[in-house]
Formats: sequence, C-alpha cells, structure tokens
Amino acid sequence: MLKQNDKVIFTAQGYANSETVGVVDNTTVFVPFLMVGEQAVVRINYAKKGVAYGDVVQLLKTSPKRVSTPCPHFGKCGGCSLMHMPYQEQLLFKHAKVQNNLKKIGGLQVDLLSTVPSPLQFGYRNKLSLPVSGKRGNVKIGMYQKGSHVVTNCQECLLADQWATTLVALFRQYLNTNNIAPYNERDFSGEVRHLVARYVDGQLLVTVVSNGKFRHDLQPFANMLAKHFPKFGLYVNQNDGKNNVILGKTSHHVCGISHIQGTHMGVQFRLHPHSFFQINDGVKDLLYSKAKQLLNTSNTQVLVDLFSGIGVLTTALCSPNYDTIAVEIEPSAVADAEQMKTLNNSPRLTNLCGDANVLLPQIAEQNKGKTLSLVVDPPRKGLGATICQTILSAGFDNIVYISCDSATLARDLAMLCPTYKVEYIQPYDMFPNTDQVETLVWLSK
Repeated sequence: MLKQNDKVIFTAQGYANSETVGVVDNTTVFVPFLMVGEQAVVRINYAKKGVAYGDVVQLLKTSPKRVSTPCPHFGKCGGCSLMHMPYQEQLLFKHAKVQNNLKKIGGLQVDLLSTVPSPLQFGYRNKLSLPVSGKRGNVKIGMYQKGSHVVTNCQECLLADQWATTLVALFRQYLNTNNIAPYNERDFSGEVRHLVARYVDGQLLVTVVSNGKFRHDLQPFANMLAKHFPKFGLYVNQNDGKNNVILGKTSHHVCGISHIQGTHMGVQFRLHPHSFFQINDGVKDLLYSKAKQLLNTSNTQVLVDLFSGIGVLTTALCSPNYDTIAVEIEPSAVADAEQMKTLNNSPRLTNLCGDANVLLPQIAEQNKGKTLSLVVDPPRKGLGATICQTILSAGFDNIVYISCDSATLARDLAMLCPTYKVEYIQPYDMFPNTDQVETLVWLSK
C-alpha cells in the first residue's frame, strides 16, 4: 500500500476531473499537470486504501503534444490546470470530463456533442476575485495554490487582459505604501481579504473586501486608478465572517461610477458588485443564443427562469412570442431585475421574489394547458433533490439547464431523466486553460 512521501514511477493512463489517473501497486493514483502517456517520478502527498494523490517531482517521458506554458506561475497557481495542453486537446479533455461524469454519476449514455471553443483562449476573463495575503509591506495578491489556501503572488494573470495586471500592481502598491495588513485566515486578523474587479466595455468596477469596517483613506488608490482607467468605480465590501465566502452582504460606494452599463445581444444591463454575469463574453453570447434557439424549437408559450439573478439571461431569452417569469430568492437581485425590465421595455416579463419550491407549483397551476419551459442556471452545487422533485411535480414540458459543474449536473439529470429525455447536450469552453467547463442541456418531457 502506498503511503505519504513515497516516490513512485507513475504513467498517466487517462484523465479524471482535473488530473491524470493511473495505477501504481494496485492503487489508483491522481496526478495534476500531466498528459496521457507521460511518465513521471511522483511524490505521494495523500494516500488511503486503494486511492492516492501525488505531485510531479521529475518528468521522465513527455507527450509530443505537450506545449510550453507562457505563464511563469503555472503549476504553482491554482487558476490554470490545462495550459500545458494544446487547445484542441483541452477541448477533448473537457468533452471526456462531461461524458465520464454523465456516465459514472448520472448513469446516462447520451450523444454528447463536441466542446464549443472559446473565441479567446487568453485575456477572456471580465472578472477576477483575488485573495490578499502576506504581511504588512509585503502583500501577496493572486490565486490560491491548487488544493490549498496559500496565495501565489501573481504579477499578471494571462486569463485576464492588461486591465487586471495594472489593477493588481496598483492595489499591491497602495497596500504596501500605506502599511495595510492583509487578511490572515488562521487568526482572522488583518484588514483586507480580497480584491474583486470586473471590466466590461471599458468600464472597471473595483471592490475592496474588508475584514470588518475599513479604516483607511481610499482616495490615494482612487487617484491611482483614475490615471489608468477613464471609467472606474470603487466600492468597499464589509465581510467579517469566519468563512471562505468572498463578499459580505454590505457594499459601500466610495467614488466613481456606481455600476457598469452596457448592451450585449441587444440586452441593456447594469452590473453592481454582487451581480452575476458570465466571465467570458464571447462564450456567453454563444451559449445564450443557443439557449434561445432551443426555446423557440420547443414551441414555448410560457418561460420560467429559475435562479434569475439580476435578469441578464432572462432578458436575453425574452420574446414577444411568450410570457416570461423570472424567479429569484434574493430581493436586491429582483430589484435590479426590475430596473433591467424597464431598461429593455419587456412588457411580457414578470419578476417574482421567493422560494422556487413555493412559486414553481403556483406558476404551473396558473398556466395549465400551455407549453411550459423552464430555464435553470444554478450555482456550482446544482439543483439538488428538493428542487428536482419540485420541477418534476410542476410538470414542465421542456427544461434548458445551463451548468458550470458537470458532476452536479449528472446527479440532477439522474433524477430528472426518468421523466425527461435529453434532446441536446453540449459542453462550452467558458474557462480555457482551466479544467472547468460549462454545459448546455435541453430536456423534453
């Protein structure tokens, strides 16, 4: 049996969720940052009966497909895990990941279409949420190392554009110059937990996440931002929770623009610090366009959008051909959705605030005899058993499911598919160079 700190010769035989997998001494071993066929000396860092996890110490045999990685942080930073693969191989990896989860977790054999590529493989992210660590005068800002909460101090992130490199350098300079203490997860001390920023259509919204009330003058930081970003807004978010949640409930506008405003796919939107908005604009447009096409194919008469947030997807899917009902449990998001409804002049759209388990049966009862379609774009944890049972009881004719985690998607489909048939399923590469993948599914009753 393998044990911690053992060094073994490992051959990558296949891909798992984010790593390669192989067998050593009758133990299934998972190792990141390799390609199928590669061989390496691996140090085991965790082992239990039949399963072990390790890291590469020395690469012995290299795949001819392996490419050089342009990022100096690759292998240390936990943001990227596939940058060593050529892009076509990444697309195949993500297809296999979704297919394996559907089969192993969901027990489903479906015709999974090929992964839709991203128009951009680098510089595609419009949002970053970066933890702040280190010491006074020597602040670290970057991504957590894989499987840990140790921050890699990144000078730039190739997944975002130059705006992010400039912003992080300015914020690091501001914190160091003013001797501001970064957050310490062990004793919950320090003053700054995260830097959260979104950049869309030339507009930058920056949120400093403070450990409790922020007691420093942010005007010097605002002055620095003004020299580089003509349109920026600055917020402070207060989060004194002893947990891993990034944003607290309270955000205070300091200066500059209060929101990002733009138009994508003919939809006017406004984004605030708490607003959900897909991080890859190019793939977002492809995904939402396909979702709308599927709803038109479904002869929808009433569309219900669950987990509707501020209503970007809802408004994109609105049509003069059917009524649209958005369901969201967070009151502030519903208030933003009402603004979007006014901005976009959507008379056939209704925004409802409340629990889906209460509202979905009511909506189904009120629209008996009509073709009811449901759109769900849940967080990573997926729908879960309770929501799935509510959906089954409500009896929707069609479901369009947008998923950012194929494991929870597969679990949910296993509950839905005795009643529904998968008509269309396809991965979309929302997150190039990472092991994450978006999946779009259309189910008919």
